[in-house]
Amino acid sequence: MLGVATAAIELCAIWLHAEPATSASAQHAVPAIPVQATVVSSQPVDLSLTALGTVQAWNTATVTPQVSGQLTELPFQEGSLVHAGDILVRIDPRPFQAALDQAQAKKAQDAANLAAAQKNLSRDQVLLTKGGFATQQTVDNEQAQVEADKAMIAGDQAAIETSQLNLDFATIKAPFTGIIGLSNIDIGNVVSQSTSIVTITQIEPIAVEFTLPQADLSDVQAAFAQERPAVLVSDQNGKTLRARGSLDVINNEVDSASGTIKLKARFDNKDHKLWPGAFVQVRIVTGTVPDAIAVPSQAVQRGPNGSYVWLVSPDHTVRPQTVALGQIQDERTVITSGLSAGDRIVVAGQYRLTPGARVSETDSAQVAQAHDGQP
Repeated sequence: MLGVATAAIELCAIWLHAEPATSASAQHAVPAIPVQATVVSSQPVDLSLTALGTVQAWNTATVTPQVSGQLTELPFQEGSLVHAGDILVRIDPRPFQAALDQAQAKKAQDAANLAAAQKNLSRDQVLLTKGGFATQQTVDNEQAQVEADKAMIAGDQAAIETSQLNLDFATIKAPFTGIIGLSNIDIGNVVSQSTSIVTITQIEPIAVEFTLPQADLSDVQAAFAQERPAVLVSDQNGKTLRARGSLDVINNEVDSASGTIKLKARFDNKDHKLWPGAFVQVRIVTGTVPDAIAVPSQAVQRGPNGSYVWLVSPDHTVRPQTVALGQIQDERTVITSGLSAGDRIVVAGQYRLTPGARVSETDSAQVAQAHDGQP
């Protein structure tokens, strides 16, 4: 009986001793955390500056008449493309044609008077040399009349040119190729030199104006001295690329009130994706780093000691790696120190990681599924 009790005590002791070992084994059996990882590589990266810009017409003209009269025709379609030299406005030409005819008739009359005066002068000059059949005073008066008639004809010619100009001004043509706007007045109204009839804007090429902090001026100037830097514009949300162009002008002064410098970029805009007045996101390329380390921006985490990424070790454990950041663009962040080509980092699934945690690499769908199933 004593032997049985002794055996029971020994079995109980063995079970109590084995319990912690079972718990430790369970701890080692914690499943690996699913993450998505990628290998760091070096690649050329454009250095760029970003800003908010406004699309501006390359040229804008307000069609305003240079003569007054009744508007008889507007031979254009609002919102359409017109070419340089196309007729935009016709004003009743009859008053100006009549003025031109009158000036031409006046010149003809004065030309006839001049011819008669020249004949009288020639005749009396002959008589004066033949012994007094004409006086010197008569000859002098006739000479003055000839000169006066010549002056009258010169004035008549000026009046003809003025009348011709007014007649030409009754027809207004497009000064350049562009898009015609909405008309401000209808046919039949009387217009004057203060009447704004319509506006035309040139959109091929087109400009985008934007500002940068004055601290970026030296980088822009250095790039501009080599060649005209490339400029890319996207929609206001920065999601869709609209056009590629080049920097055209750096303004001649810094705005002392805002501490910014204004710049203008030029775009061919053959597809008319850029429209005057629209807001766009601007990116100007100031240089290229041939062997930069760039990682997906979602891999970069922020902590009390600065920015870091989760570095995957060969034994499939992770540790935080402090990094220094460069430019951020196109959802990629340039790493200036802390990583090397060939390093493996976590890009998704960081929310459950702790130093030394074991991970298993998978795709983004399974990482998201694991996150959704987290208690």
